[in-house]
Order: sequence, then structure tokens, then C-alpha cells
Amino acid sequence: MLTRSYVTFALLLLMSSSLVHGDDKKHILMIAGKPSHGYGSHEHFAGLKVLEQAINEAADNVEITTVKGWPSDESLVERADSIVIYCDGGERHLAIPHLDTLRNKLAEGCGLVCIHYAVEMVPGPPGDAWVEMLGGHFEIHRSVNPHWDADFKSMPTHPITHGVKPFVTNDEWYFYMRFKDSDNVIPILAAVAPESTMGRKDGPHSGNPAVRKSVAAGEPQTVAWAYERPDGGRSFGFTGGHHHWNWGNEDQLRVVTNAIRWTAGDEVSPEGSKLTKEIGMERLLENQDYDPPKNFNKEATQEKFNLQSSQSLPKATRLVADPSAATDQRSAKNAIAGLEIADGVEITLSASEPELRSLTNLDIDDRGRVWVCDVMNYRHNNGSRPEGDRILILEDTTGDGIMDSVKTFYQGKDIDSAMGICVLGNEVIVTATPTVWKFTDEDGDDKPDRKEAMFTQTGQPQHDHSAHSFLFGPDGKLYWNFGNTGKQVRDANGNTVVDIHGRPVVDNGQPLYGGMPFRCDLDGSNFEVLAHNFRNNWETAVDSFGAVWQSDNDDDGNRGTRINFVMEHGNYGYRDELTGAGWRQSRITMEDEVPHQHWHLNDPGVIPNMLQTGAGSPSGITVYEGRLLPERFWDQVVHCDPGPNVVRAYPAVPDGAGYSATIAPLMTGTTDKWFRPVDVCVAPDGSLFVTDWYDPGVGGHRQGDTDRGRLFRIAPAGTRYTVPKFDYSTAVGAVEALRNPNLAVRYKAWMALHAMGESAEAELLKLYADSNPRLRARALWLLGKIDGRGEHFVAMASADDDVNIRCTAIRLARQLGMTPSTTLARAAQDPSPAVRRELAVALRYDDSATMPACWAELAQQYDGKDRWYLEALGLSSDLRASECFEAWLNAIGGDWNTTAGRDIVWRIRAPAAADAMAQIIADPSLSLEDTNRYFRSLEYHQPATRNAALKKLLAL
Repeated sequence: MLTRSYVTFALLLLMSSSLVHGDDKKHILMIAGKPSHGYGSHEHFAGLKVLEQAINEAADNVEITTVKGWPSDESLVERADSIVIYCDGGERHLAIPHLDTLRNKLAEGCGLVCIHYAVEMVPGPPGDAWVEMLGGHFEIHRSVNPHWDADFKSMPTHPITHGVKPFVTNDEWYFYMRFKDSDNVIPILAAVAPESTMGRKDGPHSGNPAVRKSVAAGEPQTVAWAYERPDGGRSFGFTGGHHHWNWGNEDQLRVVTNAIRWTAGDEVSPEGSKLTKEIGMERLLENQDYDPPKNFNKEATQEKFNLQSSQSLPKATRLVADPSAATDQRSAKNAIAGLEIADGVEITLSASEPELRSLTNLDIDDRGRVWVCDVMNYRHNNGSRPEGDRILILEDTTGDGIMDSVKTFYQGKDIDSAMGICVLGNEVIVTATPTVWKFTDEDGDDKPDRKEAMFTQTGQPQHDHSAHSFLFGPDGKLYWNFGNTGKQVRDANGNTVVDIHGRPVVDNGQPLYGGMPFRCDLDGSNFEVLAHNFRNNWETAVDSFGAVWQSDNDDDGNRGTRINFVMEHGNYGYRDELTGAGWRQSRITMEDEVPHQHWHLNDPGVIPNMLQTGAGSPSGITVYEGRLLPERFWDQVVHCDPGPNVVRAYPAVPDGAGYSATIAPLMTGTTDKWFRPVDVCVAPDGSLFVTDWYDPGVGGHRQGDTDRGRLFRIAPAGTRYTVPKFDYSTAVGAVEALRNPNLAVRYKAWMALHAMGESAEAELLKLYADSNPRLRARALWLLGKIDGRGEHFVAMASADDDVNIRCTAIRLARQLGMTPSTTLARAAQDPSPAVRRELAVALRYDDSATMPACWAELAQQYDGKDRWYLEALGLSSDLRASECFEAWLNAIGGDWNTTAGRDIVWRIRAPAAADAMAQIIADPSLSLEDTNRYFRSLEYHQPATRNAALKKLLAL
């Protein structure tokens, strides 16, 4: 018989055993990072909740705890069999303060899973720790993070791949990780990355020579890996997971579900994790950090990401192709199939042949209607349409982005080969070299009632290097340009136009060369040449601050295409300023590389390029100041280059007194190389429209197709084309319209507010208080042009905290005729080199006695490195070089022989500067090669000055 004490002991032992074995579960701790990337991306918590459900469906012996942020309850970490982290990485990585805790926990055999950005750790000890614990990590300046279609055609035999079929998804798949040198790091998902992943400039996350070589060699790139650690634990890194919607892909979901179970020590059956519940749209909508945006289209997103099936994700949102056209790549029904679109947006074929032929320029009116130049009669195809080329109005009446109404506004031989269109209320400016026409529709029936010439005999007919499109600027003026076959600008009566500085606008080197951007009043008066010596600057773009941007084409085939910030009065170096010779002509300081030789970049007096983009044939350009597209495109230059079949943005950052930029593709012809984007324009809803010349060649020289032309819309997925209504009759309504990203809307708003004058001031001041400096700048231009209020608002804006507002104030002051060296004198000590650049530009035509001293104050702040700033000093001093140089010498006590001082001597065209250069050249410590730039600079001085300096050199 058992004693009571024995029975009690046995019961306690049984209970104890029951407690141990009754909780024989795998504990998985999932940690979600903070919200970061907006709706539908980096949804850390919502993504982990989807994985939690999938694991619970597939395994009975797991217990999952999902938390936001590192848990304050230490017991959750202590009992975890695997820790899953889904968060932002780098310096924001939530694990950095807890690396010691993790290291100790993993030493016990605990698993570790990192998803997407969580695989990136700070270089140094944290990164080294991640290599030891995870098996690898995203290392900046080595690894890259492009968005691309990863095609996983095969996978290794491993518990993580059980039940997983080959699949494709488009995601921000990171690759070229820094892996631990160990056979225990096993690639799970790998794919060959396309060359398009290397489209960005080298940078911390975007590229480097090593990864470029790897991609060029076609090496498979590992984007998910398993690691069996020496401590007996298991880790898994997964670089996908940017798009929340991809968790609806059954194969991706199964891979990660299997992996988490595997790292926790749970057995994964040969069939893999069974996902009994379909992960559809409704499930994915749960638990997200952000509310859906107003334009979110659930059905379109569901279709795009194939959420109702386990099929591979399609490469891009595209129109449904007619099966009968499947073999015809050139069919409009297959137009989108040959294009690649940037992450976060989709494209719609809005219109095409047979209604459209070859399209050049476009504009969009305040009703959202798209106006296009439909061109057939070009170069060797001239006469193919005897009735003449057309201006068409396209309208979407249903909001689906497809133009269901097409009407002809005007057709005639007088607009053959039209290269520009600008819609300003009931007036339409059409650029058809050699004439710039203004059509007026007085009764609103979409037919012109009056046609008059604005400019005549301007440019070479049938040539795309001649006159180009007009646009309305934030200052109430017109901007336009011509290329290097523009020859001259003549008014309606055939007289050569003379600009406000007394210069005939003629390409003859006296003093103007080549392509030139212009500014004038709405009637063509107060004509200004903003810069010169471009080759084929096809179109101008002006931002709300009044900054001007252009692209420019090289002599074809020399990989010298460029993007420029236009520093007013600047020489952009296509032809030799001294002789008019081309870039191939030998010169002392000829650049090493042809793309740089092309623009005489080593010559004094040439403005630097913001960006050189290689081979191309650039055309239409705009500044995107909308907010509909993803944030990376906000406030950036967007540009069409039909040569490499691409529409792209150039994200720019200040670089001293200038800018540097990178390339961000928006829309690329990948398999269809006939895609020739010519122009891009912002619609009132913030979407973009793009015209497609659609041709096997580029431009009129090789136009091989006159029967096809296309119009595309770029917008976030599922965004309907809904145009706001505008009320221009009140200051409140007009100010609201002034906020719009579309120039036709802003034209009407500007004209209404300007006419209201002082009565609009209160509402404009409300806009000036906005947090967006671009909106504030739009208000400032109008405030400054209220009669009698200009000086007040210039002074107010000159003291503003925002650099760009201070730049705008200087530009406004110039248009108001203020004397820069007195009115704007405080800007000479501005901490921003961009503001000081603008002051220097403003000083060029300042004929006051105070100008040289103001210039000298600016010159003292030159750092010896910033070429943009140096050239601003040069162009501002050119008309009063001796006075400026003397004022500077007096200000510095004559101590000019410094690094910065020698640069100023090199650039300033004062006789005393030539004498100083002779002293520099005579310095025996200076190498012969280093003297070349000074000999080149001497060539820019008058012969008598140069000879005198050389004689002094011989005497030294």
C-alpha cells in the first residue's frame, strides 16, 4: 500500500511533468518596427499579423506573440524559440540597443529572422554582429536596394522551400549582401538581376563597381538565405517585404512561414506549411499603420498584385491585350507590355492610333483636357498629310484616364512640324518654326476665331533645333527657347528683337551663341535672353521659385547629353566663346573625356553641368510640384529622352552654389524600343501625361513611322482621372487654384489675382504662411507685383528662413527694377551660397557706385572649390571687371595669391588680373601642366592686355 506522502509526491511529480510537457510549444516573438513608408509599404505590424495567421494555420504546436517595438516584458524574449524582426534598418534599427541581449539569447540556440529593411545594419560592430547572428547583412556602399521583378525559377532542397513553387514578384529585393564566409549560409531565393537595377548613380544604397560587375556578368543574386549557426541555432534573412500586398502571394508567404517555423525548431512537412485560408485583399487591409488614401483603389491593387491566386505577379500594371494582337508588338493593345514603370505608379494608354499620329509637344488645360501637336509633315515626310498638321484636344469624360473624345482645334500647313503648344485660357500659343502663332478662341467652341503671329522668321523650318514650346512662369511671364538652328528672333513685323540689355537676339557670337532660353511679357515685350551657347535645349522648365531648368543634346553619338540649372546670363559652352569653333578644335586645357570636352568645361566663363546623362536625344521637360505621385518625385525635374526610350526624374540636391543630381526612371521602353517619349506635362489632378512619337528612330532625320502615336498617363495604381473645379472669381478661390500643380490652372489664378491687386493681398498672405515653400513663392511673386508693395515684400522675403524664398526675393527685386547692391546688400553675407549666387547674378547689370564693393564682399567668400560660385562671380563682374577686381584687392589688402585668389584671378577679365596671372605662371614651383589653365585664361583678355602680361612674364 502506498503511503500518503508517496502518493502526494507522485501526484506532484505527475503535475510537474504535465506542466512541462503540456507547454511543449515553440514560442515565436514577432517584433514590428515603427511606421515609416506610407500606406501599403513597410507595413511591419500588418505583415507580421499575416504571417502569424499563416503559422497558426500550419502548425498546432506554436505560440506567437506579436508586439510593436522592442518588448518591455523581458520574459517574452527569455522564452522565445525564435525572434522575428520586421522594421526599418540602418541607424533606425530597433535591435541596435539590444544587440547584447540578442547575442546572449541566440547563444542558447534561439532562432532569428529578419525581414526586408531589418537585414540592414550600421557598418562596424553592429554590422559585424549581424553577420555573426544572421549570416549576412545589407552593407551600405556594397549592397543595393532596387525595385525589380525577381524570377525565382529554382530553389534548393531545404525545409524552407518545402511546398514552394517557382514564382515572380516585383519588390525592393536587396542583393549583394555581406555574407559570412561559411558553408552554413545557404541561398534560398536567388535570381539574376536585370541591368535596369543598375540605373542609378553609385551611392550608399544604389550601386558600386563591384555590384555592377556582378550584375553585368549575370550572376544570380541571393535575396533570401538560411544560416545554421555554430551555436546550433538557425537564422533566416529575407530582403523582400517592401510591398505589403506581396504577402498575398502564396509562394512568398509559404517561404517565410516555413522559415520562421524552421528557425524555431518546428518540423516543416515535405508539403510545406499548409495555408488553409486565402490571403485576399480584405485580410491585407487589416492592421495597417496608415489609413487608405482617398485615391486608393482596392480592386486595381487586387488585380495588380494577383491577390486571388498563387500565380506569379505580372511585371507591371498593363492594359488587357487582345489575344489577336498578341504577336504584334507594335499594336497599341500591347503598348504597355513593352514598358517598365517605376514602383508606386502605373501607366494607362490614354489614346493612340488611329486617332493619333506622331506626337510632339503637349499641354493640359484647367479642365484636364490634353492638347497635342499631331505631326506628320516633318522633314522627308513633309507633304504626307496635304491638309497640314493638327492641334488636337483630347478629353476623358468618364475619369478612367482614357481619352474618349478627340477633336481637332486647328489644322493647316502653317503649323506643319509644330514643336510646341501652350494653353493660356482662351489663347493657344503654337510654335511651328519659323513662326510662333497665337490662336484665340473667343466664343469657347474649341475653334480659333483669330490667329496672329507673335514672332516670325525665327529658326530653320522643319528642324527640331529651332523654336520650342512656351510656358507660363510663376512671375507672370512667358518662358521659351530655341536651339542652335534658331538663328535669330524676329517680331511679328520681321524686325530683329533687341533684348532689355540692348543686345540683338542673333546667334552670331556678338555676344550670343547657339541655343538660348528666353523670358518675355505675355505680349512678347520686355524680351530677355537668359543664357546662351546650348546646342539643342528642346524645352525650358521653371519652378515656383523662378529657377530655370533645361536639358541639352550633344552632337549625336558622343554621350554628352546634359541637364542644366540655368544660371542667368551664363555661357553653357557648346561653342568656343573666343572663336565660335566646335568642341573638337584643339585647345590648351582640353578635357580628358569627350562628354566633357563637348561643353568646354575647363574654359573660364563656362557654367558647370548639373548632370551628364550619357547618350540620348532629350526633349520635353517639366518640374513636378504635385503631390499625387510618390514622394521621391515631388518637386523634381521630370524629363523625356526618346533616345534611350525613357521618362525619368532627376532628384537634385544643393551642391555649393549649384546642384548635383541622380537619375530616377519613371517609365522605360524595355522590350519595345519604338517607345519615344517626347514631352511630359502635369495635369490638374497631379498625374503626368506623356506623348510618344513612337518610331524606330529619333527625330526627323530617321522618322520611319508616321501612322502611330500614343499618349500615356502616369499615376498611382487605381487613381481615377478626377479634375478639380476652380473658382477664379474670388481671391479665396483663385488662391486655392494657385496651389495646383498644373500651369494652365495657375495661369488663370495668377491673372485673376494680379487683376485684383491689393484686394487679394490678405488671401495671398495666408498662402505665404503655408509650410510648403513653393506655394509661398507663388504667393510672393504676386504680392511683390501689387502696385507700391514690391519693396515691402522683397524686404520681408529677403529675411525669410527658407533659402529658396530668399533666392526668389532677389529674382523678384530684379524684375521690379531695384538696385541689387543697395536694396539686397544684406544678401552678400547670407550663409547660403545659393543666395549669394543669385545676388551675384543680379549685380551684372547694376551700374551703381555701390556695385563693386558689394561684388568684392561676395568674392571674399569664395572657398576655392565651388565652380558654380566662381562662375557667378565671373558673369556678374564681366561688364565692370576692373572696378570689381580693384575693389576686391582693396578689401583683401592685396593678398590675392591664395588658392581661392588664384581662381578669381583666372576667371576675372580685368587687366590687373592678367598681370597677376603672369606672376602665377612665373612661379617655379608650378608645374608646366598647371600653367596651362592660366595661359588659356589669358586668351580671354583683350590682345593688348594679353601682350602686356606676356611681356611682363618674359621680364620676370
